[in-house]
Amino acid sequence: MLYRAIKYQVDKGPVDAVTGKAKCTLNDSHLLREDIDYRSVTLSVLVKNDEDVQPCPVRVLDTDTITQVKEKILDQIYRGAAYSQRPSAHALDLEWRSGQAGHLTLSDDDVTAIVQGHWKKLNTLQHYKVPDGATVALIPHSQTFSKEGGVHQVFQTAESNTTLFI
Repeated sequence: MLYRAIKYQVDKGPVDAVTGKAKCTLNDSHLLREDIDYRSVTLSVLVKNDEDVQPCPVRVLDTDTITQVKEKILDQIYRGAAYSQRPSAHALDLEWRSGQAGHLTLSDDDVTAIVQGHWKKLNTLQHYKVPDGATVALIPHSQTFSKEGGVHQVFQTAESNTTLFI
């Protein structure tokens, strides 16, 4: 219970995905000292319960990397389950859904990633311009993922979508 309360407080602000430094932290040595503009975004996550698909609201930050978003979604969906009983964020892809046929698989690193000098930025919801209230789903890791890390657009009928939900 204490762990969840501390994690909740830390996740209220930006957390550097590489260093682990956070804007809201109890440990001064892990304080993220840079001013970062961020906003809270509520995603509608499609969750399959038996035969029914229900939207589940999950609050994330627009500065969260895609892996951080997947972790927050898994934390919300598997809130009462043991950590060992839930899937790994790396075994799942985050798919942004728009309309009935528009699907975009989001990833931390792909061909759209911004390179600054010798550094490559990890992709965030802000990078993809994901709006507040967007519909997303966690799907099994794509078998069509290329080694180059490309962005994949999938167009499917609504009937076949139901088989992809976790």
